[in-house]
Amino acid sequence: MLIELLENQSYAVREVSQGRYMKGLVPLLGGQYTLDILRDEYMVRLFSHAQIRKGRAYTLQQLAQIALPDDAMPRFIEQIAQLTQREAFIRGYRLQCPTCDIDTWYSLDDIAENVVCLGCRIPFQLPLELDFAFRPNRLLMEASKSGALTVLLTLYHWLQDSPITLWLAGLEVSKNGQTTDIDLLAQREDGLFMAECKDNFNVDDLEALQAQLQVGKSIADAIGASYAFATLTEEEIPATLHDFCETNNIEILPRALLLRY
Repeated sequence: MLIELLENQSYAVREVSQGRYMKGLVPLLGGQYTLDILRDEYMVRLFSHAQIRKGRAYTLQQLAQIALPDDAMPRFIEQIAQLTQREAFIRGYRLQCPTCDIDTWYSLDDIAENVVCLGCRIPFQLPLELDFAFRPNRLLMEASKSGALTVLLTLYHWLQDSPITLWLAGLEVSKNGQTTDIDLLAQREDGLFMAECKDNFNVDDLEALQAQLQVGKSIADAIGASYAFATLTEEEIPATLHDFCETNNIEILPRALLLRY
């Protein structure tokens, strides 16, 4: 239905893999109504961490040192437990081979009293004392690198006012030789909503951003959708961008609105 709305306005539409990553991530996190697990500052820090996005495994203590939950440590532990239960994080061990010295993560399914090194292939005994190490699911890694944080937080924000019946992320649309992306398109019970979502943006290149928003607004107008610009940037949004969005009837969804404070 959502793609048909665009096609009826003569847009060629293609779903890209980044959008499918995000669609797959939502049920992995428990569904639309559990996306509030992303709304804490410390969880954004965790999922934004470069090594987490690369799939590096960390102990619970190391995850806390990255996220910095401070007084919310009990809640943080509960959230990691939920993510592990849903296999968004996978529990295992980081082991260092005594022969070749390679440091490798092993899932619980691959662990036995004697472990075969994934490097030199020589078996070695599991250490007597060892903390669990939690590695992000591959889908979580790929979706996070594709900008899923802002997209899913925007989806959750919209969900608070009215149920969402359909949504798509990561659409590539073309018309008259011009191609652009739609980061998020959602059908709520009270209307159609579309957003440009950016974890961060370059304040020194506002002209390019405004041109991109102008193209997105024209698409939103063509299909009768409300249009928003959502961002998790910690920088102050420039007054010129505020003025541009107000003039063009584009709602700004800043970090302070998307996260829990």
